[in-house]
Amino acid sequence: MRRRSLLRLITLSAALVVTLCAAAWAASAVWKATQTDSNSARHIASFRWSEEADWFGGLSGLELNSDGTRFVAITDRSHIVEGTLVRKAGKITSVRMLREARLLDADGTPIKKGAEDSEGLALAGDGHFYVSFESPHRVLEYTPEGPRALPSPEAFSTFRFNASFESLARDAAGQLLMISEAPSRQPQIARVWTWSRDTGWHGLGAYPEQDGFLPVGADFGPDGTLYVLERKFVTIGFRSRLRRFAVTSTGLSGGDVLLNTPLAEHDNLEGLSIWRDDSGALRATMISDDNFFWVQRTEIVEYRLPDPL
Repeated sequence: MRRRSLLRLITLSAALVVTLCAAAWAASAVWKATQTDSNSARHIASFRWSEEADWFGGLSGLELNSDGTRFVAITDRSHIVEGTLVRKAGKITSVRMLREARLLDADGTPIKKGAEDSEGLALAGDGHFYVSFESPHRVLEYTPEGPRALPSPEAFSTFRFNASFESLARDAAGQLLMISEAPSRQPQIARVWTWSRDTGWHGLGAYPEQDGFLPVGADFGPDGTLYVLERKFVTIGFRSRLRRFAVTSTGLSGGDVLLNTPLAEHDNLEGLSIWRDDSGALRATMISDDNFFWVQRTEIVEYRLPDPL
């Protein structure tokens, strides 16, 4: 009797997944049929990545080198992985891991489960990088000499659990920019923050959210502008959007939409890296967080972007 119940449960679960997938595909087809060709980004390819390791999954932060051959990524359970992207005709054909390790906390010990929600990643070169966390809300700086915690303003404690610092980027001058996924519990608290070694943290103001899309990844491109990856969950799947901003002393301006995907076109894209390919074109490489859930997948998605006017 137990075996029959288990088989029935498995059958019903599979049927539910098939139904939801069919609904997502139908919604995507309707969306595409009703849209004009407003996206300026052009899809290059998507690659599904899998590894037989307990730590693999939940990829939330991504950085590529200047020619797109090497990468560093983090999971949202405080694991870091480095490797190479093997390409043929410009498209990813395989991933080769070179190193993987547990992230360390500021005291030099492996980060504990209650404080492991690592989300944003920004490289500074020569093994030097930064990671932003949602729980607790903080940023750690990693150097060859070891990790340290950047000072956290009191305002950071006002952000919501599992809805804060998903997006972290570093510009050519070494300044960090961080965006909260959702507003603080206190509306007057800035949602966009910058940090430099000379001035510390500075609130840059609100994030220009639109249409229910939330910021989950960011990177400064080689053109010097800020690119922000946004996500919207719609019951049975995700939509993704990519916007381009200028950063000024008073906040973000612009916000042109370069990519706006239909429902379930891709999985839960969270990590973003902007670089130039061999042809000189801007390219956005994004990676999905599968939430360690078997229905979802880890995929690396690439789009070609137009240069700013």
